[in-house]
Amino acid sequence: MEVYLQKKFTGHRKLPQILGLTASPGTGGASTFEKAVDHILMICANLDTWRIMSPQISIKDLEAKVKQPIKQYDLVPERDKDPFGDKLKELMTTIHQYLGEHEFNTDFGTQMYEQKVVEMEKHGAETVDRRKRTCAMHLRKYNDALFLHDTVRMKDAYDFLEEFYILEKFVKDSRDETDVFLYRLFNGNSNELLELSSNIEYENPKLKRLEEILEKHFQSSSNSRGLIFTCTRQSTTYLLQWINSNESLKGLNIKAAILTGAGSNQSKHMTQNEQKDVIQKFRKGFLNLLISTSVAEEGFDIPECNIVVRYGLMTNEISMVQARGRARAEDSCYSFLAKSGGRESQREMTNESLEDLMNQAIKYVQNIPEREYQEKIKHLQRESLTERMMKQAKEESKKKFSASDVQMDCRNCPAAVAYGSDIRVVEGTHHVNINPEFKVYYEEYTEPVDLGKKMEEWVPGGAIRCHFCKENWGMMMIYRGMTSLPILSIKNFVLKTPEGRQTCKKWKAVPFHVERFNFSSYNKGYFSDSDDE
Repeated sequence: MEVYLQKKFTGHRKLPQILGLTASPGTGGASTFEKAVDHILMICANLDTWRIMSPQISIKDLEAKVKQPIKQYDLVPERDKDPFGDKLKELMTTIHQYLGEHEFNTDFGTQMYEQKVVEMEKHGAETVDRRKRTCAMHLRKYNDALFLHDTVRMKDAYDFLEEFYILEKFVKDSRDETDVFLYRLFNGNSNELLELSSNIEYENPKLKRLEEILEKHFQSSSNSRGLIFTCTRQSTTYLLQWINSNESLKGLNIKAAILTGAGSNQSKHMTQNEQKDVIQKFRKGFLNLLISTSVAEEGFDIPECNIVVRYGLMTNEISMVQARGRARAEDSCYSFLAKSGGRESQREMTNESLEDLMNQAIKYVQNIPEREYQEKIKHLQRESLTERMMKQAKEESKKKFSASDVQMDCRNCPAAVAYGSDIRVVEGTHHVNINPEFKVYYEEYTEPVDLGKKMEEWVPGGAIRCHFCKENWGMMMIYRGMTSLPILSIKNFVLKTPEGRQTCKKWKAVPFHVERFNFSSYNKGYFSDSDDE
């Protein structure tokens, strides 16, 4: 649409028609009527919208055909006591004390704490403070375990941590003082954690309520179809394990599977083919319950469900409307399951108010006189184009170093392994190192990665990692069947520039220009900064 608007204002006549369909434009984070109207107008400007159309005359017929589900708040009290969670927090406090920190954020198990730990890891990487960086990574895993403890079983949180430490020990086998301390800390307390996780007296009360909901809806009808929305890929896996092992649910003919999005460092992702296969089985009745992340809220053709559960989620009004729209069967139920008095239930109630605000804003925009509306849209479009040009100029100004002056260090070691001038971009997306000497710094340690789709000119190889510290770096690419090139993830490196060290989350943020990959030049055995096609 950015290209479309540029063409529109430079006199192009043959512009395509744009049709936008949505049940939930949202409020854009607005909490006032005026701001919500501004948000709707901005959407209209971005899409060059002539008019917002919605059912008017036939609204009664629509409501009769598409019935809204019955909404219920299934709120449960917190655990009376939480010895397992308390023990995890005690170990996190020990790690902070090991770092010499006596004043730190103790809001363990929250998004706010996670953000603090992410910043700590970044600062450790940029200042070559391996102790701080390593501790931050482990603190994040403990925080993830607390998330799981709040979502699924204590056993699942324990298994998650145990698997992490087994993998760390197996892959890295480090003798570093910090690694040894962190391994010993977990191993020295693992038996106590395992024992605490087995005490059903302190089990998650949300699971008992979920069990009751599933019993009610799958006992009453053999044709029941359900969707459970949860926050992470990890929790979908553990919820599936809980359902399959739950004695009370075994006689209900529940055939469950998970449905998640693609790509993650936290847990295994699904390929597009796997997603299609699960949805096809759900459509044909081979499956009757999907446990999903937000990926199933929209974009997939999923049959109507008679029970939709939003399990402990704190999202916006758009997610609420989209998830509710999955409960389209006759006499369907939409359940919001969360802790009583928690932030999740408060947010869900706020979302209901925001949905009303969204509908009011849409109706107001629909009633703006045509001439006034067109003037507002053109003004917003010109402002938007100007802002984009300024943003692009700002981004270009950040590319202030020569690629050969930027050194790339492993984020974990940190060994100096490459220069910016070694990097090329393939198909505008994949960043590879074309320096043949780079191969001494990495090792390929897995079978070829399954991306779930075919690329035109290349196929994936195995995952690669640092030769020295075993930190994951990316994967191999076999280009045109004859050239192997390492694809690198920039977030696994630290850039050493003439002005200091910095990290980047994405390649587009690096402070130098990356040249396009020229296969013919590379195949002749040479490359340079000027081998652009």
